[in-house]
Amino acid sequence: MNIIQEQTRTSEIAITQERMPLFDALVKYAKKNITPFDVPGHKMGAQSNPLKNVLGEMTMKMDVNSMKELDLLSHPESVIKEAQQLAANAFGADHAFFLVNGTTSGILAMILATCKPDDVLIVPRNCHKSIMNGLILSGAKPVFIEPEVDVHFGISHGVSVKNVEKTLLAYPEAKAILVTYPTYFGSMNDLRTICKLAHDRDITVIVDSAHGAHLAFTPGQIDPISAGADIVTMSMHKTGGSLTQSSILLLNEGRISAKTMQKTLNMLQTTSANYLLMSSLDAARRELALYGYDRFKALKPIVEKTIHDIEENTCFEVLKNDYVNQLCKQSYDWTKLVIRVNDCGLTGFEVYTLLKEKYQIQMELAEGYVVMAVITTADTENSLKKLVWALSDIDRVYGGKTPIYSTSVTPTHANKLLISPRDAHYAEHELVPVDMAIGKISADLLMIYPPGIPLVIPGELISEEVIQQYHYYSQTFGNVLSESDLKNHITVVKE
Repeated sequence: MNIIQEQTRTSEIAITQERMPLFDALVKYAKKNITPFDVPGHKMGAQSNPLKNVLGEMTMKMDVNSMKELDLLSHPESVIKEAQQLAANAFGADHAFFLVNGTTSGILAMILATCKPDDVLIVPRNCHKSIMNGLILSGAKPVFIEPEVDVHFGISHGVSVKNVEKTLLAYPEAKAILVTYPTYFGSMNDLRTICKLAHDRDITVIVDSAHGAHLAFTPGQIDPISAGADIVTMSMHKTGGSLTQSSILLLNEGRISAKTMQKTLNMLQTTSANYLLMSSLDAARRELALYGYDRFKALKPIVEKTIHDIEENTCFEVLKNDYVNQLCKQSYDWTKLVIRVNDCGLTGFEVYTLLKEKYQIQMELAEGYVVMAVITTADTENSLKKLVWALSDIDRVYGGKTPIYSTSVTPTHANKLLISPRDAHYAEHELVPVDMAIGKISADLLMIYPPGIPLVIPGELISEEVIQQYHYYSQTFGNVLSESDLKNHITVVKE
C-alpha cells in the first residue's frame, strides 16, 4: 500500500469512527418531549430529588428503557448493532459485544461458551476471582499454570511461554487456555507465540484483558486481538474512558461463533441494559479510535519524566520494561506505574494510606512492597507532578528506616487442587476458624481486593502458608474478602 492509499484509508476510518450511532440516538430521544408511561420509574427525572439535583436533568432523561429507536442489547438490530460493529472495526475484531456487568460477565461468557462440564481449561493461577466463578458455573476442570514470581517487587507477572508449552504438551485434551494480558501490574507475555502454540493444537485462546482496553491505541504495544486471540474481554471503564461497569467483548470467529457468544451473553446479562453505560462505550470507542494513538504518544514522555522524578534521590523504585524483560522475558505496559516503596521502611499499604489521607491522592492499589497508579489519557503533567511531590515528601518525612521484607508477600509454593472448584462449591460445608483450617479443603475464596486475585480457591488445600498470608494481609491492610460473615473464619469442605 503506497502513501496516498494509506492516507485515504486512514481518512475513511476516521470518518467512520467519528460516528456514535447509539450515543446520538439516545441524546436525540432524551431531547424529545416524551411523556413516559414505561420504566424506569423516575420517568426521565420528572420529579425533583437529590439524584436529579446532583446528576442533572439530561442524565435522568438518558436513563431510559429499551425501545425500537434505541435497539435491544440481547437482540441488536439497529443503533446498538451499528455501535458494536464500529467497536469491532476499531479494535480489529470480527465482532464486538457491549457488556453492562463489567468484564466479569465477559469472562463468565468466554468460559461458558468454550467449555462444558469436565472440559480442561488451562488457567494462570494469578487470575481474577471471576475466572474461579466461571469454573464453578461451567464445571470445567482447571489446570493451573504458576506465574513468574518477582520477589524484588513482591508481585507476580504473566505466565511464561515455556510453562504454557509444557502444560499444552501435558494436557493435549485441553479445550481452551485463558491468558491474563496485561496482568494487573502491567506485564505482558509473548501472547502471539502462546496463540500459535494453542492454535496448532486446535485449542481456543481466551484473554482477560480487563486492564488492556488502551493497548490497541498505544504506540509500540501489541493488543490481544492482533496477537491472535479468539475471544477477548476488556474493561473499557478502566483504561478506555467509559463509565464504570461498562466493558466490551471482542470475538474473532472460527472456533466460537457470534451466535453462540450472543446466546451465552443473553444468559448472563440483564434484559434491562443501562443506556448510559452502553452509550458511554460508544463515545469512549470514538475517542480512542480518533485520538487515542496521538494522546498516548504525547503522554509517554511525560510518564517517563515522572518515573525519573519519582526515583531521583529517593528510596523509591519504579517497575520498567527493561527490568521485566530481563527478569522473565516479558514486556511491560508503561501506563501502570508500579512503585516499590519497602526500601523506605514502609509497606505499600502504609504509603497508599498516606497518599490518600495526607495528600488526597487515590492510588489504584497497594501490595506489601508496592503501590500502583493507573495512567490514562485523562492524566496530565500537573496531576503527575502532584504524585511526584507527594512521594518526595513521604520520602523526606518517613524515609531512611530499615527496609521491609516478608515471605508472606511473595509465596513460593502453589496450593494443591484436590477437587474441582465446582465440586467444592456444591459439597457439604462447615465454618471453622482460619487457624484450624490448615489441612482442610477450602470451599471459600479468600481474596485481596483490589486486585481480586485469590489466596485460596474452592477445592484447594489450605496450607500453613495460606493462613500466614491471610494474617499478614489482615493485619497490614485489613481487606481480605471471604464468603464468611464471621471474621477470621473460613468455609471448608466438611470431612
